[in-house]
Amino acid sequence: MKSLFTPRLASQTYSPVFNEKSYFERTQRNHFWLGGTDGQNRLKDLRVGIAGLGGMGSNLAEIMVRLGVGHIKIADPDTIDYSNINRQVIANRRTVGMKKAEASAAELRTIAEDFELVVYDDGITKENAEEFAGDLDIIIDEIDVFPLQAHVWLHQAARKRNLPLYSGFIIGMGTHVYKFQGSQYTFEDFMLNDQKQIQKPDFDFLVERFVNPVPSYMQKPGVLESFAETSLKTSVPIFGATTYISQSLIAVRVISDLLNLHEKCGTVKTPVMPQFISLDPLSLTLQICEVDKGKIRKVG
Repeated sequence: MKSLFTPRLASQTYSPVFNEKSYFERTQRNHFWLGGTDGQNRLKDLRVGIAGLGGMGSNLAEIMVRLGVGHIKIADPDTIDYSNINRQVIANRRTVGMKKAEASAAELRTIAEDFELVVYDDGITKENAEEFAGDLDIIIDEIDVFPLQAHVWLHQAARKRNLPLYSGFIIGMGTHVYKFQGSQYTFEDFMLNDQKQIQKPDFDFLVERFVNPVPSYMQKPGVLESFAETSLKTSVPIFGATTYISQSLIAVRVISDLLNLHEKCGTVKTPVMPQFISLDPLSLTLQICEVDKGKIRKVG
């Protein structure tokens, strides 16, 4: 007889050990900005999934725990190496060689235990994307840029539930932050619906899609070519401090959107793709850009 039971694909679940007094004490400096304890309670009830635990994802998971988010899922299949130490909170001499999901879970539960944590140490797969997205409110996609198919599986699962999905990609010394929601403009659209590239992207395609608009200092003769050569020979150059700029921007935009702070403060709402945020502290620019018929242009 065929079993009706479908096993969960998560590798580990940590139940919350909640103490109301200590929770509101540790989060009390948030309250003014969140609209008091009502806003903090919304974070306590929030369900956030973070796919990819590199310099962006692992740090964003820590930010979410420190802010007091009550339900977090994390996913990553990779292990920590020495080059990760320049930017990842989970990377140090003792964790090199550990699975990123395992190291992240241990680090997060050291900060607090008053939140539920679900771990997927296989990363996002075709088999688990639906389960990962199933009970979430928000998804943060920080999967490595090269496995585009994993991004597609995650985005498809998010779209089925009309979930907002945020991503940050380091561009030069700055970042691009994307927010996808709904089917009007999808991640596949952004990838030009090119199935060949989605299955096995070449470096030039990734640069054309993500490193655009190109920062002025990367337009100087030979810089982009040298960047590409280094990326192909060793690994993509990442200035560690830049990841902190990007992750903070994503965290602020996630919470602002959740609590409608743009309405309360009279500020700008996070644009949804095909519009996105381009921030570069080296050139002192913060702009809204737009993808129009596959081409990317600055709009504000």
